[in-house]
Amino acid sequence: METYLYFRKFRPATLVSTQGSATQALNAFSVASIGGAVDGAGYKVASATEIASMTVTPADAANSNIGSNYSHPGAGVALTIATSAIKTVADSVITFDNVTEDTANGYNFETGDIITVTMQQGLETSVMYPASSLIGIEATATGQTTLRFKSLKNDGTDDIITIDHDATKYENIVEGINAIINGNNNGGVVTVVDGAGGSTVINKALQGLGIDGCGIVLEASY
Repeated sequence: METYLYFRKFRPATLVSTQGSATQALNAFSVASIGGAVDGAGYKVASATEIASMTVTPADAANSNIGSNYSHPGAGVALTIATSAIKTVADSVITFDNVTEDTANGYNFETGDIITVTMQQGLETSVMYPASSLIGIEATATGQTTLRFKSLKNDGTDDIITIDHDATKYENIVEGINAIINGNNNGGVVTVVDGAGGSTVINKALQGLGIDGCGIVLEASY
């Protein structure tokens, strides 16, 4: 049985944003929590499909600028707000509709409000390839190794997986990938890197190399 290599981006279980002002934009995800630059291709949060649920814990006892589907819970009590009112997700920043933009599900955030976002598997957050689709491996930085795979769409372009790790560990990464593909105990689906839920799973062959990021760039315009 051929070995299939599974990769999943780094994502926290939740994002907690305490609003420093009355703005609809939440604080950006941290670089550490997503394993790369907040606007980095292959790393950034850019789809509302990654958001399972949202709550707001109001700082004040009253707020009249909330959607008609809500009842204000009072200060310090969490209220579930509709993910359908997410306005945009761009460069790892979530922006929520105000009540003018969505009279039913919008919510005007106030200074000191705490918004908690629960994450889930979303579009293009994970991918799996047969080992035979691996085209090559290159060191793209002293602490970064890039794997190129035949496109899942077979359109002549490459899909790119980037693994971030401790400096000068490129050879160890290559040796580890080789062991994963050619090891006697491997077959079927094998997790290479899974950074989801704030609890990283690293294949045994790659442990101890300081892996702290996994970028996925599907170059075939999925």
